[in-house]
Amino acid sequence: MTIKQFVKSKIFRCIIVLLCIALVSGGLLAIMNDLLNVSEEERVMRTVKKIYGKEVAYSVVDASYSDEKGKIDAVYLLEDGNYLIKATGNKGYKQGTITIWCVAAFSEGTFAGVRDVSVAGYEKQTLMSKFTSDVLKKFGGTDDNAVTISGATFSATAANNAVNTVLAYARSTLAGGQEND
Repeated sequence: MTIKQFVKSKIFRCIIVLLCIALVSGGLLAIMNDLLNVSEEERVMRTVKKIYGKEVAYSVVDASYSDEKGKIDAVYLLEDGNYLIKATGNKGYKQGTITIWCVAAFSEGTFAGVRDVSVAGYEKQTLMSKFTSDVLKKFGGTDDNAVTISGATFSATAANNAVNTVLAYARSTLAGGQEND
C-alpha cells in the first residue's frame, strides 16, 4: 500500500475522525474544568457560610496533628475567635475514613467544646446516608464516643474518631493543654 492509497483508505479517515473527537473533547474538558473549578478558598467559605449563615472572615492556621484515631487536615481561625477544623477519622468500615468539618468553640479564651459537626466526605463507608444532621449534632462537644448507629458501627467509629481527633487537637494545641469544664 502506498502513502496515497493509505490517505484515501477508511482506516486513515477513522484515525482522523477519532483524532478530531479527542482534540475537541479534550478542549471542552479543559474549558469546563476552568469554568466549574471550585477553589479551596471557595470551599472553605461555603462551609463557613453553611455553619454561620453568613460569610465570616478567616485566616489559615498552620496545623500538623495526627494520632491513631485520625488527623487534622486544615485549621482556620475565624474572626469570632473560634476555629473551623477539617479532620479525618480512621478505622471505618474496610479501613475507610470519614472527613468532617466542625467548629472548636472558645469562650473568653477558654476551650468550650466542639460544635456544628458536618460530614465533608467519606471513603469506603456504605451506610453514610444514615448520618443525618440530627445524628451529627450528638457528636459535638462530647468527650466519649457519642453515637453508634446499628449496622454502621465502623462508620460511627470513624466519625467519633474524627471528632475525638479535633477534641485532642483543640485541647493540646489550641487551648495549650487546658481541660474544659
